[in-house]
Amino acid sequence: MKIFLTGASGFVGRHLVEELINRGHTVTAAVRSSSDTSHIPPGCRIVSMDLSSPESIFPHLTGTEVIFHVAGAVKARSGEEFDRVNAGLTAALVLAAKAACPDALFILTSSQAAAGPGGNGPRSSYGRSKRLAEQAVTGFPRYIIVRSPAALGPDDRETKAFYRWARRGITVTLGSSAVKFCVISISDLVHFMADLINMPAAEGLILQPSHPRPVTWKQIHKALEKTAGRKILRIPVPSCVVYAAGFLGEVAASFTGFLPLLDREKATDITSTNWLCMQDEVERITGWKPVLSLDETIASAMGFHQADKTPAQTLD
Repeated sequence: MKIFLTGASGFVGRHLVEELINRGHTVTAAVRSSSDTSHIPPGCRIVSMDLSSPESIFPHLTGTEVIFHVAGAVKARSGEEFDRVNAGLTAALVLAAKAACPDALFILTSSQAAAGPGGNGPRSSYGRSKRLAEQAVTGFPRYIIVRSPAALGPDDRETKAFYRWARRGITVTLGSSAVKFCVISISDLVHFMADLINMPAAEGLILQPSHPRPVTWKQIHKALEKTAGRKILRIPVPSCVVYAAGFLGEVAASFTGFLPLLDREKATDITSTNWLCMQDEVERITGWKPVLSLDETIASAMGFHQADKTPAQTLD
């Protein structure tokens, strides 16, 4: 099929491009002029455009059968910036698609943050912007929204240091022992997203694929030790310290101008104890379930080959 995709230079996007190309689809990746395209898999047509301008997007959508909108901001200087990128770009793409390919299937990559802890609504500016993006997509005739939980994989720049230190025998866990969160392997996530092309029962729905049950830091720690084949020192960081670190990150950002890796809103999400897993609903509606176990997911993310425990080159 002819597919138009945004966010191909990001972690989820480049894995999804590879999966779609392997399945024989023709993929056009829409990127900004400033994007690093060096990690986009070969075989993908790359087009530079202004993603906030429907007029810029429109010429490249003619004949498109499926749109994957993966692009978005996970860090921003303000709630307004989150809204402009996550909701604004989505609205622009929807407007262009309505004119150029109204019969296409629009698949939006959202976030569990749009549901918020306990499914009670977003608690962060990021989550609210993702919820607004979801609302924009519902104006398109055919759509599916994928609320991704934490996707784990071997070449995620955001978590690379965490696994490197675990291989050296040290890891840090955030928040209390009651913290539970949902995860999915990047391999399972992109397989699910690619499968959605042929899942008419999923149209018009919000789906959250993941491992069947929430996981704890203790389970993550055990999986890390099993993969590494050694004991790993676990350093627990209380919720109050995580929150304080988020505050200090904001203060530092106000002086340096750099976006903080951790702020107070992100600290609140990280230390929440009641994230809901909805995989049972996904399986009931679509029949899909993840292939990789938690241990296999951690082994892949940690950069080890399952068969011989040899570190993969992607983390070296």
